[in-house]
Amino acid sequence: MSPLLSVEDLVVDYRLARKVRFRALKGVSITVDQGECVGLVGESGSGKSTLGRALLGLAPVESGRITFDGQDITHAKGAARRKLANDIQVVFQDPYGSLDPTMTVGEILAQPLVVAKTPRPGAVVEEMLERVRLPLDSVHRYPSEFSGGQRQRIAIARALVRKPRLIVCDEPVSALDLTTQATILDLFIDLQRETGVAYLFVSHDLGVVRRVCHRTSVMYRGEIVESGPTAAVTEAPSDPYTQRLLLAAPVADPARQAQRRAAWLGLRDSA
Repeated sequence: MSPLLSVEDLVVDYRLARKVRFRALKGVSITVDQGECVGLVGESGSGKSTLGRALLGLAPVESGRITFDGQDITHAKGAARRKLANDIQVVFQDPYGSLDPTMTVGEILAQPLVVAKTPRPGAVVEEMLERVRLPLDSVHRYPSEFSGGQRQRIAIARALVRKPRLIVCDEPVSALDLTTQATILDLFIDLQRETGVAYLFVSHDLGVVRRVCHRTSVMYRGEIVESGPTAAVTEAPSDPYTQRLLLAAPVADPARQAQRRAAWLGLRDSA
């Protein structure tokens, strides 16, 4: 079976000045199968969010190919790109900035359904609120009345209302506290089991992808340096950069943390 999403040798350049370009992606290849969660991990500036933006048509593709369900969408524009909204959605990092503060939750969730001319949008909105475990009276309230974790549930519901096959999750829990992170990650897992949706899960945190992803790719300076089953990549990484990422994550034990810090410094100095 061919993958749901296939990215082949993708190159993305950003124009900094008339004759100056910055190459953000340098021949990146990645696949996501039906119902799979694939993690994309790296530090800020590694290019992982740029890849997500390229999939959504928000970053300029210099060369390479993006295929969704066998269809080339690399340079999809206009009506073709709007049609893709039925199948590809996104959950952004900031639950405070991604929701229109002037609209009620009901209006936010109904808007994409109205645009798509979906019958009985009110019933779909109620179903989505139940799926993300928010009370039905949320439809009459505004985003400012909710906590960060609740706002991210609203954003997830908005991504799900058109029943997409793939959701690009761009650092969806990094702005949340650790307890809320855990509940939102569990929600992502449950929703995938219930709906069969696939995720491209962008994160800087190996601990996060370890919890939700089946496979993981690690990005460094616009290139993928390591890929494989998540357990292998996050527990016994082979690439020095991935090893540094793993050692940079803090642990609660002071003695172990001191050992990890020493190992991280050793890898950094030898890089």
